[in-house]
Amino acid sequence: MKWISFVPLFVLFTSCGKGLGLINSAPKSQDQAGIIASCTSVDQAQSLSDELGIQYRVLSKKHKMIEFYKVDKKELKNRLPKAKLKSNIVFEKTLIESENFKAQNVSNKAFYGAHVPQYADHSTERYFPHLAQIDAHQEIAQGEGVVIAIIDTGVDYNHPHLSPNILENDLDKHGNNADGKDNDNNNYIDDQVGWDFYNGDAYPNDDNGHGTHVAGLAASTYMGIAPKAKILPVKVLSSTGSGDLGTVAAGILYALDRKADIINLSLGGSVGNSFSKELKELISSVKIANTKNSLVIAAAGNGGSDGVGDCNDEEPQYPANIQEDNMIAVASVDAYNQITNYSNYGGETVHVAAPGGANASGALLSTALTECEGPCSSNQIPYTGSMGTSMATPIVAGLAAVIKSHSSHLSNAQIKEIIINSVEIYDELKGLIKSSGIINVSNALNAL
Repeated sequence: MKWISFVPLFVLFTSCGKGLGLINSAPKSQDQAGIIASCTSVDQAQSLSDELGIQYRVLSKKHKMIEFYKVDKKELKNRLPKAKLKSNIVFEKTLIESENFKAQNVSNKAFYGAHVPQYADHSTERYFPHLAQIDAHQEIAQGEGVVIAIIDTGVDYNHPHLSPNILENDLDKHGNNADGKDNDNNNYIDDQVGWDFYNGDAYPNDDNGHGTHVAGLAASTYMGIAPKAKILPVKVLSSTGSGDLGTVAAGILYALDRKADIINLSLGGSVGNSFSKELKELISSVKIANTKNSLVIAAAGNGGSDGVGDCNDEEPQYPANIQEDNMIAVASVDAYNQITNYSNYGGETVHVAAPGGANASGALLSTALTECEGPCSSNQIPYTGSMGTSMATPIVAGLAAVIKSHSSHLSNAQIKEIIINSVEIYDELKGLIKSSGIINVSNALNAL
């Protein structure tokens, strides 16, 4: 698939029912987007809503981020003099595009519980040749004790090869076991397996397939790079792969509050020079991640409308081009270690490459959406192929989890340095990739 572009994903506004003016879902288009006020409490938002008759959405109660709708920025500033105000941005293009992923009607299924883990051996490399390409089969460290947040279209947390690794919140339950209370006091009710920021509920189920595929490449028990790492599903994109900055930022902050060690962002896009400053400030959550020792892995992107990769040094892609010590931008190579035609590149801004699949050498197989009503049986385990820098990114996230599980004392900057310095260097990648190489799990572990 062409990498899931970071594009507008927004649902129509609907009333939450808990308070007049409060809504749950993200904006679908720029004309529906609002103004994000930081340093603003929910009580202040409700009071202002009652007074002015306007609607608002709580992006993060803990971090005091509120989005207000259909209100003048000057009016808002007068009413909230201590707040920092920024216009939300809805991306014009979808962040994901592929014949393999499309909108699907998926109900809010509860977590059925973990299936018995099924682990792979070297014989599975015929189905997943990218594992051999980067020397991924090893038993030294497999991601134990590490949390990878998949910030995407959601995750099918009931997939047999993902469910054993879902990071479960033992204090909060959803489905038939929900009690409607915030038992862990994290400001999210019944968030047993994560949160859906696009629709505003406790069911971050995947209604597209992209996030599930990404999660499998990073930490499926059967073929993930880190088969024993934990997965935190965070839905920030619509069923068609669209999205906005405020929702993505809120998803990152939630992942940090849930103590995610690694944040996978297989999304992104060009926002142009006019939006660069706004975007960088709204995605200040990446900077916050750095202070919390969390590593962010982002897709370099899949080129423009012509399907040919572009240079990120000249045409920045966000969030991959955010210049922070804890950010790794990832390009895609094919099975022959050549950069793929669709992959973006950048000798200064794209750090490493990883297998992403290609038409000539084949797509990468990974987990697909299940159709089981209840726990899946052994013959109901779906996989599908896809390609893009979206697929290369979770492979690097999996490697980061392997390193972290081996040496938990390492900082995110040290893990980043190990990943970059342990690549297999190829002359063809010099000038295109900052490290001039492709990640290698064996090399990275040997470096430790």
